[in-house]
Amino acid sequence: MLKTMRNAHASSDEIGLLLAALRAGIDPARLTRKLAAQHPGDASFARRLVDSASARLWLADGAPVADVLTMLEVRHRFERSPSDARAYAVEILFAVQHENDGYSTHSIPTKKAPPYAAA
Repeated sequence: MLKTMRNAHASSDEIGLLLAALRAGIDPARLTRKLAAQHPGDASFARRLVDSASARLWLADGAPVADVLTMLEVRHRFERSPSDARAYAVEILFAVQHENDGYSTHSIPTKKAPPYAAA
């Protein structure tokens, strides 16, 4: 069963520094450890934040979704079982792809009556 993501938020400055560090080629594991030290007692928050930022960067650079999914799975292949690593990767990818959706309602498309229909 998937765990729900923590509702804590990182500051925009913190996210900006994290994205800049990832763009500069800093190791994600090193960034995760550094971030976990700043948020004691919640290493999973740091891990999810770094993984989300990495996925966001890969997608912004035009990487295929399948490659981003593989990157996230491989990153955690020694920490989790293969099925748990896949579920985690899908969860992160889903969150990144839908982070801008917010609470907007999506209209359900309806069929329009053809112009020649009898009333």
